[in-house]
Amino acid sequence: MVTISILASIAAFLHLVFFLFESVLWTKPVVRKIFGQTEADAHTTKLLALNQGFYNLFLALSTVAGILLWHTGSIPAAVGILTVSLASMVGAAVVLFFSGGVKMLRGALIQGLVPAVCLILLWRPA
Repeated sequence: MVTISILASIAAFLHLVFFLFESVLWTKPVVRKIFGQTEADAHTTKLLALNQGFYNLFLALSTVAGILLWHTGSIPAAVGILTVSLASMVGAAVVLFFSGGVKMLRGALIQGLVPAVCLILLWRPA
């Protein structure tokens, strides 16, 4: 289904952006502002952010693999890979919200809403 591919692509793109922010641009002023980090905090957490960014990269790449499998007709494999990658994105968004409270709602929605909708469409009865 085209809608699943589009939503999964958006989720993968967002996680590629998160990778760039966390692993490449973490200490830059614009990214520090987005994440509410002081320069000192950004330097202190740089290694943690680098690691987190690579998690996001791997989620994006696995989602892209699922999309490619979907379009080559390997539907069961695509559903499996997309389920794991998209559910991981949603799970991380839930953790973000419950660990940070209402102040993290916007970030949790950005991170998890598109993958959640995609999962619902992926698993809805035909």
